[in-house]
Amino acid sequence: MNITDAVWRSLGQKKIHPSEVLNTLIELDNRKGQIGLWALENELRQKLPRLRPGAEGLGQTWLEAIALYRQTYYPQDRLSKLFARLVNNPSQPLPKAS
Repeated sequence: MNITDAVWRSLGQKKIHPSEVLNTLIELDNRKGQIGLWALENELRQKLPRLRPGAEGLGQTWLEAIALYRQTYYPQDRLSKLFARLVNNPSQPLPKAS
């Protein structure tokens, strides 16, 4: 089963065990690394407003879990901070090379 399918299935069921969340994030990290974590976080962030009212809280919990996982295993350096700023604000132009 695809990792994102497991996330969406848990949102549909409106429940998940904390160990399943951690195992899912570890599996995603092992398969796709930090880019996979960013991709899942961005997908969830975009679709969060469209979730059913009962699933919004669990969706927010997934976002927090992903953010905490990334902070724990991938401390932000200058390049990561720049990437996060660009992803969170896509209308901002890229900085010019010096």
